[in-house]
Amino acid sequence: MSARGGIVVDVLILTGSLVLQQTVARWLSAGGVRPDLMLIALTAVALRRGPVVGLYAGLFLGLIQDVYAVEALGANVLAKGLVGYAMGFFEEKVMKVMAATRVLLLASALIVHDLIYYVAAGFRGEFFRNSLLFQSLPSAVYTLVLGAVVFYFAAGFKAREI
Repeated sequence: MSARGGIVVDVLILTGSLVLQQTVARWLSAGGVRPDLMLIALTAVALRRGPVVGLYAGLFLGLIQDVYAVEALGANVLAKGLVGYAMGFFEEKVMKVMAATRVLLLASALIVHDLIYYVAAGFRGEFFRNSLLFQSLPSAVYTLVLGAVVFYFAAGFKAREI
């Protein structure tokens, strides 16, 4: 696949995750907990394309998300940009990353993302702790389950492609 074709696929993945997050994720909500489909897509793109593309992908997703969440303007851009950049260091061209390792990287991305977001959004004290325990943790578990399924099928698709 050419570089231009890879970029088109990445943009489609990221844009698709935005659309799915705003539509399908509401239906997938369980007890007010939603999976973070955009973070799954961001992690997948960053692992595939490296830190620079991961940074730009995170900035793109974060900026779009911040347009809708003006109460914490800039927090999503910062969190998703840093997570995309960090996940890009585990790029497939640099190291072999198995599906189980991808899930562990997604778990770390979820934790780091929410910590950065809550600090940047100004969460403090008990509100910070409650947000991590009762919103981030259940969402992370839900996202990990969906991410594991996505990474499993993506690995199978990639194996058939070769």
